[in-house]
Amino acid sequence: MDHLKKGGEMKKNKTRAIFDALMTKALGIDYIKFIISLSESRKIPEGFPKEYGVKLYNEGIPAKIFKEAPPRLSTEELGRIKKDFESCLSIFREMTDRAIAGQRPTKEDIRILEEILLEDRELKIKSYSKEKAYFYPSVYVNIPTGRALAFSWVYWVWIKDIKIRRCKAKDCNRIFIPVRSDQEYCSGRCAKRAWAQRQVLLER
Repeated sequence: MDHLKKGGEMKKNKTRAIFDALMTKALGIDYIKFIISLSESRKIPEGFPKEYGVKLYNEGIPAKIFKEAPPRLSTEELGRIKKDFESCLSIFREMTDRAIAGQRPTKEDIRILEEILLEDRELKIKSYSKEKAYFYPSVYVNIPTGRALAFSWVYWVWIKDIKIRRCKAKDCNRIFIPVRSDQEYCSGRCAKRAWAQRQVLLER
């Protein structure tokens, strides 16, 4: 029984690792900037690519990403990974919606964020010299997984380090990062379409 349980855990870990690798690929971000950003203060460095979360929310996971899955992956395993993607994306969007609406995170939200964001963080002593009698700690951060990258973004939106708005156009549900304090639409196209719709109403 033990060997069956162990085999099941290994299989689960394998699919989770593939899931995270594909998710990270889908986000298309700069690893170095992410690693720098995962400092103890949880602050975003200047020039951080904030747009990746907007793209994930608006466009979801590109279908072509699944073509990069290992060829030996079974249909069952690939199906499980796709299901994980749908579940993860659903939670990601739900949390983002509540963050944009100004709602405070629930205890369950905090539990999920802490579990994901703190999973790969570990404080270790980097160096200790007996001769000089001093040591300094260093936060060792593993290459962040796709899951952690996605929910790091939600965390920063929730604490307002990343300011996000929803497009005001009635026929658009996209989110965007405003470049001006008075920006209400995600694009010039949406702004023009909304203006045209208002003109039609005024002419009636």
